[in-house]
Amino acid sequence: MIAPSSYHPQAQLEQTIAELEALDDWNSQVLDETEIGVFDWPLQSHELYLSPIFKRMLGYRDHELPDSLQAWLSHIHADDYDRVTTALDHAVRNGARKFEMVHRAKHRNGTTPLFLIKASIVRNSRGTPTRMLGAVIDLTAVSEDLPAVAANA
Repeated sequence: MIAPSSYHPQAQLEQTIAELEALDDWNSQVLDETEIGVFDWPLQSHELYLSPIFKRMLGYRDHELPDSLQAWLSHIHADDYDRVTTALDHAVRNGARKFEMVHRAKHRNGTTPLFLIKASIVRNSRGTPTRMLGAVIDLTAVSEDLPAVAANA
């Protein structure tokens, strides 16, 4: 007599789905609790996924700010715009795999938070850039504390 198989594809699929959902929940909670925004930009497109946290960092609810490159660029402070876009263009065109930049942003309420952008530039096997995935961290509170930290150092 042949023993019943211990391989149950439906049960394994359900377990895998549950594990992925748990991981997604964990990632979402970490990003929410640490207030780290994320973005995903397919570089051949003007669409740019801006996470709800990123939009909240600019003073908007998710549905109030479109997921577009223009929406992000329009919130870079005017005095930092050329520096940011030049560095971004240089990184994408010249083979960089990482992009890191600190810049001021324009918040909906008129304030100018200071953001750190840390991103990875994904390239295909020919080295062509295909997408940029990144995180956005609000440094405003940290930057305001720096003079006090420096004075006590």
